[in-house]
Amino acid sequence: MAGNILYIPYTVIMILAFIVCVVIIGIKKGKGSTKKFLAYTVPIIALFQLYFWNLEFNSYIRSYLFPSKIFECESYMEDQINISIPLPKRTVFLGKSDGCSPFYSTYVDDKEFYSFYEKELKILQYNGEIESYSYIEQDEIQQSIKKGFVVELITGSEIDIFSSGKIGSNKWSISIDYNPKK
Repeated sequence: MAGNILYIPYTVIMILAFIVCVVIIGIKKGKGSTKKFLAYTVPIIALFQLYFWNLEFNSYIRSYLFPSKIFECESYMEDQINISIPLPKRTVFLGKSDGCSPFYSTYVDDKEFYSFYEKELKILQYNGEIESYSYIEQDEIQQSIKKGFVVELITGSEIDIFSSGKIGSNKWSISIDYNPKK
């Protein structure tokens, strides 16, 4: 399933351009050049189409080429603070725009997630950007685990940073939720 409606015109334009190129090369240079052109372009077009239409492959490639580095929300209404929460390597934003959306996909396992945030939250606490943090682990149904950190801001509000996934899986999801001071 496509992640964006614009993938349909991209696909149509790509196929039309491919057909035009095959016809032009076939007319001008002959069969030998057309076979070479097809040998190189068909796998490339197939990879592009796989990238556009397969969301798992799309996320996997984006995790290497265009990973999300930080979670930022312009300002939290009640706290009026700006805080940047770093994201682990190979983390990809899931959604249409990155403004305050809490949903990410990551290819780091639970141990890497824990060590990454343990280090980063210590730095944020040392710099005075957060008050404290604590680690929470919840077992869920069917060998699925939810682990993460509850971060207390200086204002008393909390940010929950949780990773969830199946045991043994190489793809996990990260959710970041803001809980205003009660």
